[in-house]
Amino acid sequence: MLLFRGKSFAIVFQFILIFFSISSGVFAEKKSFVYYIEWKEVKGSRGYVVEVRKSEPPQELFLEKKVSENEIEFSLEAGTYEYRIAALNRFGKPSSYTPWTNFKVEQDRPKAVALAEKEEASKGIKTSKFVWIPGTGYYSKGERWKSYSIWTWFGVLAYLGNSEREAGNILASKPLNDPMNIAVLSLNLPSSFTLYLWQARENDKKEYEMHQNNQALIGGVAILGVALSLWLENKLPQGDTVQFKVSPDRGGNQNTFANTGFSQNRWEVQYTRSF
Repeated sequence: MLLFRGKSFAIVFQFILIFFSISSGVFAEKKSFVYYIEWKEVKGSRGYVVEVRKSEPPQELFLEKKVSENEIEFSLEAGTYEYRIAALNRFGKPSSYTPWTNFKVEQDRPKAVALAEKEEASKGIKTSKFVWIPGTGYYSKGERWKSYSIWTWFGVLAYLGNSEREAGNILASKPLNDPMNIAVLSLNLPSSFTLYLWQARENDKKEYEMHQNNQALIGGVAILGVALSLWLENKLPQGDTVQFKVSPDRGGNQNTFANTGFSQNRWEVQYTRSF
């Protein structure tokens, strides 16, 4: 049985292509992120020299810069790096360097963010950078077009799901789809017309079930979209899992069709984080 017909199928198919093309572009895109570091001030120094290199071989030096304050802000592509710092003496020469310190660049960490993290750490509060709402991670990074694309995608799914729900409600609310009404009418109507009413109800029931299945399908696509978006925005650490399940709730009561005005689908989502 085809669940979508005509324009509805075409709309869903087009937005699936758009969404996955946006998602795949995340991997291909190379972007520089702002990163900020600071260190303890050295009394009597005439400035500092900061070196930044790749942590993996051949450990290419990306940055070597002299600064007058005990802080620096620079831009790098995503990856794992190391930095070291040396204070400058009165002749402008570096004294002994600090050991190489490893750090990872995944998103912007400007001075305001770094200072906020420091303040939270001083209070003994562990901050969480996990994105729980699809699109907000990209929005906070300034990638607004990705956020708007994701929100538009889910808006279209919501519209299609609601259209299927309303179509099913219209069928379920028809008086002639109530078995009791048909039974009462059959007392005063010819048997051939009564048979027609039962057959019409059976056709409406099949169409109703199609709308219910469409809602379950749209819900499954939405959950897949949420899981994929969260995975891309958070880059789930190793050991973390997202499990989801969508199943229509089909009761054995035949009167449920005529008396229920909403979709009865069971959606289950479970997220497990390893520590």
